[in-house]
Amino acid sequence: MSNSFSLHWGIDIGGTTTILGYLKPGGFEKIATLNTDPPSGPDSLLMKINQVISEADGTPCSAGAGIAGLVDRSEGLLVSSPNLPGWKNYPLRAKLSDILNCPVVIDNDCNVFAIQAIESSSIPDSGLWLMITLGTGIGGTIIHDGSILYGSGYAGEFGHMAVEATGKICLCGSKGCWERYAASEALSNYYRKQSCNDSYHSPKEIAHLASITEYAALSAFNEFGKWLGIGLVNLYHCFSPDGVYLAGGLIGASEFFLESAESEFHRRCAFSWNVNVLPSNSDAGAEGAAIMGRNRTG
Repeated sequence: MSNSFSLHWGIDIGGTTTILGYLKPGGFEKIATLNTDPPSGPDSLLMKINQVISEADGTPCSAGAGIAGLVDRSEGLLVSSPNLPGWKNYPLRAKLSDILNCPVVIDNDCNVFAIQAIESSSIPDSGLWLMITLGTGIGGTIIHDGSILYGSGYAGEFGHMAVEATGKICLCGSKGCWERYAASEALSNYYRKQSCNDSYHSPKEIAHLASITEYAALSAFNEFGKWLGIGLVNLYHCFSPDGVYLAGGLIGASEFFLESAESEFHRRCAFSWNVNVLPSNSDAGAEGAAIMGRNRTG
């Protein structure tokens, strides 16, 4: 593939996979899905990203990148990421700008996902809304009247809200973080316990087993939903939002855990349940990153 014109590129760096592509008239074109491979370090991933983009576009117009973790947007740093151990204070914006030779902007991966949802009108442009991504970890974004609220810079790290004060140790260094109870690894652990089977089963495999009404899979999703509901109660008490939107890799299995989450929610609080599921779209983060890059670089 080659182009005679410059493109706005988007890169979504997750704890497991990295997706990249570019904006085109009427939408977004995904070009590649890469293995993030955290142990190999960020420089190794950026070399793979550069190879893909340089083969498609010799003179990129801009690039936006979303990455899981605490992002210092003004300095262009990935400050830290529990799901990317060792990638601390990494100058992602400067590194990408050097290798791609174009302006680059970066943000948290959930925020760039939210940018795509706002742009596509999947999230209303008025009111206070929370977006939560469920996958390798839990990401969060606070949206008010169509704009993302950052607080002092890092607002929305819902996954590291403690839901069990003396609970499981988290990679962030704390204990009892929400994502230790309502993310991919937690679901697999619930299934392992319910099935008395020590082998690893992915969320996709567990969802398939739930679809054929296997008891252990349904029980695992029920436990998962309970903890999702507990976290949502805390967020409703903190923000009293107009509603919540769920997205991310686990959303395809929402039919197996939302009922449990709602039941736990009503058991613990008196707020009205307004929790919506965004359409499953694995490219949304990369598309949002490309939109972010286009908007901020003109």
